[in-house]
Amino acid sequence: MAKTKRKAKDPHPEEELRRLADALSGGLPRAVVLKGDERYFIDRAVAGLVAAAKDAGQELCRHDGQDPDFQLARLLDDVAGGALFASSRAVVVLNAADLLKKTGKGSSPAFLKAAVARMGDGGSDLLVLHAPGARADNVLVKAALAAGGLFLSCRRLYDSPPHWDPDPRKAELVQWLVARARSRKIQLSPDDAAYVAAATGNDLTGLDEQLSRIQAGGGSLRELVGWDAGGSPYPIAEHLAMGDAPRAVSGIESLFAGGFVAKGGARTLDRNALVTMLCNALSSKVRESLAGAEALASGAEGRQAVQMAGVGGPPAAHQAFLARAQRRTPAQWRACLEQLAALERRTRSGAVVDAADFCGLALAWRLKGR
Repeated sequence: MAKTKRKAKDPHPEEELRRLADALSGGLPRAVVLKGDERYFIDRAVAGLVAAAKDAGQELCRHDGQDPDFQLARLLDDVAGGALFASSRAVVVLNAADLLKKTGKGSSPAFLKAAVARMGDGGSDLLVLHAPGARADNVLVKAALAAGGLFLSCRRLYDSPPHWDPDPRKAELVQWLVARARSRKIQLSPDDAAYVAAATGNDLTGLDEQLSRIQAGGGSLRELVGWDAGGSPYPIAEHLAMGDAPRAVSGIESLFAGGFVAKGGARTLDRNALVTMLCNALSSKVRESLAGAEALASGAEGRQAVQMAGVGGPPAAHQAFLARAQRRTPAQWRACLEQLAALERRTRSGAVVDAADFCGLALAWRLKGR
């Protein structure tokens, strides 16, 4: 059987920002396409491009595909037309994923045609597009690269360490925080960075704010940086499934005390929604892990186990899945599934389910060394 070619991991976003800075030092490119959904890096890239466009005297036109006031007709005018008050213009389009599609809801063949034509006209206009799931084989990305433009990844940083070295200090997020502290002339050891990252969650803007608190001083690290990693139930579900009781319990308490971040960025205290989300996330991880443990027990190798369990996503997701599946035997995973099913039955019967119930699961599922 021929080996499947392993998908290369996207470069570190900081490397991508340096590549952008190097390109801008030689002048404005015709186009830049940003993929990924890490706002911290997206905002830095866009800010750098906007500043360079203003320095070059370009007229600036901004659009956001998710803005309620977004108008496709105005975007088409800006892309196809010429600058009114300058010799050239910079058109910045955020959340443009639908616009890059050839068909489907929100797609615009007219926009694709106009944008491709503009990039190939030999002019000096700049087109900046942010589309989280953009692919290298997209017609507009191809046109951007053909015009000497850039295709940059602004992915989220991995907040779990590699499976072959589970030291939390080796997580990409923690290493970024150490480097960021160093650049701000703030002393932060890898151990302290691991605590700050665990306490704050995968929120780079929030981590930057924590560094400002540390820099201002006025207390110990634990006093300055409170535990606020309850932004999402999904990392907490991972801690539970991995048998990491201390982090799971801290996250559960934070979730039920401060709520979670729903779609759109708003924080909600809806307990029923939180319980449902936690149960769903746990059910998915436990069932997936059980399938993986059974596959491995039957003699399957890592890649085969990933396929048999139907795990998608990037290589990092496969590594995290395998590390989790190997934490327990199939019998132990089935026991976890039965305990979770009992909790879910309680939610459907009208019984009150709260943080104590999930903390009970965390203690029941605790594994040595976690």
